[in-house]
Amino acid sequence: MTTSMTDPEILALQSLSSGIGVDVEHRFARIDGLRMHYATAGTGDPLILLHGWPQHWWEWRHLIGPLSAHYRVICPDIRGLGWSQGPRGGYTFERLARDVVELMDHLGVRRARIVGRDWGLVAGYRACLNWPDRFERFVALAGVHPWTADGISLPVLLRPWHVYLLAAQGNSRRLQDRLSRRSLDAWRYHGRYSSGEIAVYQERMHTPDAYAATADFNRNVVLHEVPHFLRHYRMLRLRVPTLHLNGARDPLSEGVPDRYHDYADAMELEMIPDCGHFVPEEQPEWLTTRLLTFFG
Repeated sequence: MTTSMTDPEILALQSLSSGIGVDVEHRFARIDGLRMHYATAGTGDPLILLHGWPQHWWEWRHLIGPLSAHYRVICPDIRGLGWSQGPRGGYTFERLARDVVELMDHLGVRRARIVGRDWGLVAGYRACLNWPDRFERFVALAGVHPWTADGISLPVLLRPWHVYLLAAQGNSRRLQDRLSRRSLDAWRYHGRYSSGEIAVYQERMHTPDAYAATADFNRNVVLHEVPHFLRHYRMLRLRVPTLHLNGARDPLSEGVPDRYHDYADAMELEMIPDCGHFVPEEQPEWLTTRLLTFFG
């Protein structure tokens, strides 16, 4: 069933939507017993946009308008972030991917195009690996692919140092506050976030659910996901046509090896010029054009 919003939530979401330029609807669905928020706009074939950390659905604000002229755009908040509830635990790549598929079931969506950045990237890859019949095409943004272990170098493995730090000391809210705030400055290359934009993101990071999500996600990456992919990447086969885009100046994805050809039916890896980690906000026009071209 669809769950209701409180008045403060409605006002906050309506305020954020007012500058987008198209009608954006905000709804909540019950997924895995949690209240998941999603924003939607437009009509046509479904297109799912999955955000990254430390952000929420609003990172797609520059793309929602132009993309909704062609697609039914659906922007969920990943569990624990934004306006979605989050449990203590349950942040495996498998569970994040299953949230997407269960939201599709809730919306009556049989098959969709999907874009994922950062946390959304890992959820998107796992969803396409597990349920290839549910996805038409996939665009991965700002991160490593599942076969990075094939030819990985030590600098690539150590570059996301914040993951290891949060895995070890993620219960420190002071540490999380400092790192989530710092990331918005340090990982962006083209342009800068205004104080108002930072406040929009930081407000939703200072919640119990977001603190728990950040700690649990990063512990899972270090303790389970990295060892799993190091052992089993050769057994993974990607059958969904995929475009992987990394910013040429992204400090987190520099040096990702071009070693996916033996594991994917149709995949491309491209670098985005003059761009860091936050692609939808640094190069929104470039990304919109590339998505429309790839999705056809």
